[in-house]
Amino acid sequence: MDMRKGKFIYATIYLTLLFALSGCGGRLSVGARDDGRADFSLFMDTGKAASRAIASIMASLYPSGSGGQGAVFTQERADALAKGLSGKDVQDVSAEALSPSVLSLKATVLEEALRAAGNGKDAGGALSSLVRSDGNSMSISITPESMLGIYDSLDGDARGYMDLFMAPVFTGDQMSGEEYAVLVASVYGKDIADEISGAVIDLSLSAPKGKKIASCSSPEATLSGRKATLSVPLLKLLTLDEELTFGISW
Repeated sequence: MDMRKGKFIYATIYLTLLFALSGCGGRLSVGARDDGRADFSLFMDTGKAASRAIASIMASLYPSGSGGQGAVFTQERADALAKGLSGKDVQDVSAEALSPSVLSLKATVLEEALRAAGNGKDAGGALSSLVRSDGNSMSISITPESMLGIYDSLDGDARGYMDLFMAPVFTGDQMSGEEYAVLVASVYGKDIADEISGAVIDLSLSAPKGKKIASCSSPEATLSGRKATLSVPLLKLLTLDEELTFGISW
C-alpha cells in the first residue's frame, strides 16, 4: 500500500467514525455466551445530512476522486477499520459496508479481556475496554476519561479530524446538549444539528442462552426475554461529563 493511499484510508476511518455519530442512529449490542466470551456488534447509519457533509469534506481533501466518490463507507474502509480494531482481546473481527452510509461491525470479545475489564485492569483493546463481565453479569461502561483516552492515543492527523466535530467529551469543555447542538448548527448547518438532536444510540445487553435477566441497572431500559436495551440520546454521549454504565445480571 503506498503512503498516500494508506494515509487516506486511516484518515477516512477517523473522519467516518466522527460523523457516523451524527447519523440517524446506531446500535451497540453485546451478547454473553456460555463459554465466557461475548458477541459484540455495532451498527452505524450516518444519515443524509452527515453523509453529504462527509462527501463534501472528502471531496475537498481528495479532489482527484480518491475519496470514494462520495460514499461514506466503502468495503476497503470497512476492512481497514476491522484490521485496526483487531487485537489480543478479540477474534473474528469483521466489518461490512452495507451501503454507502451504513456500516456493520462484528467481533467476539475473549473471556480474559472481559474479566480484566471487570477487575479494573487494561483489557487490551478498544472494543473490550467498553465491556465488563464476571460470568454472572455484564455491563457497558463509557466515561469521559475513556473517550478522551481514545482521543489522546490517536496521532496528530487523526486528532485533527476529530477536532472538526468539537465534541465537548473530547475537548473537555463544559457544555449542555442544547448548547452543543447550537454550536454544530453554526458550523455545519441546521440539518446536521437536527439529526444529532434527534439521534439515539441503542445499547443492548443479552444474557447467555437459557438464562433469564435477574436484574438491570437502568429502570429506563426495555426488557425482552434475555435482552435489555437502553436508548441513550446522542447529545448525552457527546457532552458526557460522568460515567455512563448500563448492566444486567442473570
